[in-house]
Amino acid sequence: MEENRYSYRKKGPLILMCLALAITVIAGLATAARPPEIQEETVYAVREAQYPVTPQRPASAETEEEKEDYALWEADRAARSELAAGCAEALAPFSRRSAQLFLTAEEGKNQVYSPLSLYMTLSALSETTGGETRRQILDLLGAASIDSLREQAQAVWNACCYDDGMARCVLSTSIWLDDGISFVPSTLDTLAGTYFASSFRGEMGSEAYDEILREWLAGQTGGYLRQETAGESFRDDTKAALMSVVSYRSAWVSAFSESDTRTGTFASPGGETSCLFLHQTLSGSYWREDGFTAAFLPLDDGGKMWFLLPDEGVSPEELTADGRALDFLLSASESEEDGAREGRGEGTAASITFSVPKFDVGARISMEDGLKRLGVVNAFSPELSNFAPLTDDAELYVGSVRQAVRVAVNEEGCSGASYTAVEMTDTGGALPEEEFGMTLDRPFLFAVCTAEELPVFLGIVCEP
Repeated sequence: MEENRYSYRKKGPLILMCLALAITVIAGLATAARPPEIQEETVYAVREAQYPVTPQRPASAETEEEKEDYALWEADRAARSELAAGCAEALAPFSRRSAQLFLTAEEGKNQVYSPLSLYMTLSALSETTGGETRRQILDLLGAASIDSLREQAQAVWNACCYDDGMARCVLSTSIWLDDGISFVPSTLDTLAGTYFASSFRGEMGSEAYDEILREWLAGQTGGYLRQETAGESFRDDTKAALMSVVSYRSAWVSAFSESDTRTGTFASPGGETSCLFLHQTLSGSYWREDGFTAAFLPLDDGGKMWFLLPDEGVSPEELTADGRALDFLLSASESEEDGAREGRGEGTAASITFSVPKFDVGARISMEDGLKRLGVVNAFSPELSNFAPLTDDAELYVGSVRQAVRVAVNEEGCSGASYTAVEMTDTGGALPEEEFGMTLDRPFLFAVCTAEELPVFLGIVCEP
């Protein structure tokens, strides 16, 4: 539906809130890729994004019909992988630079960060900016032009967006406009076409608009973040809000048995503590690197959850700050000769006994200073910012940027959630050669990556 009546008011205090939620859910996540039903006359759906339908993955491929369905699913997955070629390599510099800042803010505390969430948020935000303000965002994201960024964002969307009934990774975006702001229709068209962004208009600060917002958030996250988003509302002086949601779920390829879960000791910075550990032995590979040991658990969607255990006397923050851990995790390009990861090399084949603490960790990150250090400066300046592509108000600028993230691990898999808020104001194979134990009983790093090695979550666990 398109609502073509644009309304204008005298300029007042302006705030644009930009939220991006990234979520990993193993079970119980409802499919909700459509905008909420608009019931109030004061709320309009200006643009409604139409999401492509993903072929469903059959539980088996025994009958002819199931074989046909599996072939369709397999072809779709191959097509997405081809379109996504190079995404991980292209995003690696941004992920590395930003993670070095945001994961080392406070030593000795749990830290979690979603590079994918911030990347998609800034990509959509760039569409609302112009001039040097846009140029600085493009430079941070490694894009030569807005056209190349759109192409890259589309590739990321194709790499990460699917819901095949067995696993789910969906990116959803929406922009929320006050019914008194003048806006540029072509910008909304670009957001809808490139980011599948729905657009809404209503009275900021009204209960009707806030309820539609909360309904949209609950729908995109399947209610997983209901507690975090229950109090979400628009301020009276908010004029626009851009929200980008990343929703992900996948079980382990081999689930941990609850009967093997038992209490163990974790050496946290504040002293030893007891917690539950998951135990499982799998054939795989491990890597001994400078200052740490790494191994991963495979996820059912083709992705991986990496674990990096620092050597005794080495902290996760040190490995992050000097780039050793991130260089390893983000070395995603493959050698054509042997398939080994460039910069990572082949691991040592082994029968690995994993001892992983059940953890549920979260963090809140203030990103203003970090983004300025990364080169995004003009967007924070009332004198230098340029948001002409979104509105004719020349005084709009970014006031604050923050991200909240939560990641949990249990027997079935991992789950997590993240939102990024930007507020703008005018004021298997051969038998293993050895046995190896990966016991995560002291602070460690982790990464949840898609099949294309795109990092959804990066984190440090100091207290599980």
